[in-house]
Amino acid sequence: MRHYREPLQKAAADIAEAVFPFDYRGMRVAMRRVPADAYLRAARALLKQDPGVAVLTTGFPVGGTAETDGPPGAAAIGRALQTLGWKVVTVVDPVTCPVVAAVLGQFGEIEQLDVSEKVDAKSATAGLLKRVRPDVVIAIERPGLTNDGRLTNLRGEDLDHRTVPLDGLFDAPLSIAIGDGGNELGMGTIAGFLRDRGISRTPCVTSATHLLLASVSNWGAYGLVTALEILTKQALAANHADDHRWMMEIHEAGAVDGITGRSEMTVDTFSEDRTGRVIAQLTTVRKSYTQDIENYSV
Repeated sequence: MRHYREPLQKAAADIAEAVFPFDYRGMRVAMRRVPADAYLRAARALLKQDPGVAVLTTGFPVGGTAETDGPPGAAAIGRALQTLGWKVVTVVDPVTCPVVAAVLGQFGEIEQLDVSEKVDAKSATAGLLKRVRPDVVIAIERPGLTNDGRLTNLRGEDLDHRTVPLDGLFDAPLSIAIGDGGNELGMGTIAGFLRDRGISRTPCVTSATHLLLASVSNWGAYGLVTALEILTKQALAANHADDHRWMMEIHEAGAVDGITGRSEMTVDTFSEDRTGRVIAQLTTVRKSYTQDIENYSV
């Protein structure tokens, strides 16, 4: 399989570029702190093991509900893993449950943790890990604890008191985190860098085995599924119609744009058409990889 190495590395770099078309938060410099082939590494880590149990967690609280970034991306990952034979369990809290369940309920079980204190959350997540025994935990745009034990938004403001810290889930043997701002679960490996550079006032200090960065977390999730499709040669990737359907479902369940706080079909102010262009670029990456393999093997 040696002849696959170079085209795969190129595809990995192209995926990372496709999901990071904008640097409106100053996060692009942080990409130097993660492997250039991070998306490929995360996908390979999933495929190295037999299909087992995957725990997904998503849902970032905004105005008493969940924002639009996160659940559609989690749905794409959940569907892909289910297609590959995994059992999918999604973990949520009371604030974000209605929105997350609207799209993730069709791909597996929904587990709601309803605790208010950090010590209780730690106990609850430990109990869930013992009971569910996940082989991997994947967080997509989910808040994570800061160094002073808070859950915050990008402005450093405390989140809804009902928000449950789910950092304990990352005690699983394999964890993958997707984020775009620094305060998301899994950012611990670059927390110091983000804080020192002034990119994030209150970065999450909990680390993931594999950290994936994107302009928008949904786009990062679509990038991970693209990497899975390239490696498995199975039809897994989300298309524009999938994204629209999932956006409609969470919109009807009460999701709001994470930046404007308004009930609208946008993600961090980006329109569905902009997401569609990211998906189209990821499709181009897949097709280019197929052509590169043919040329590289000659």
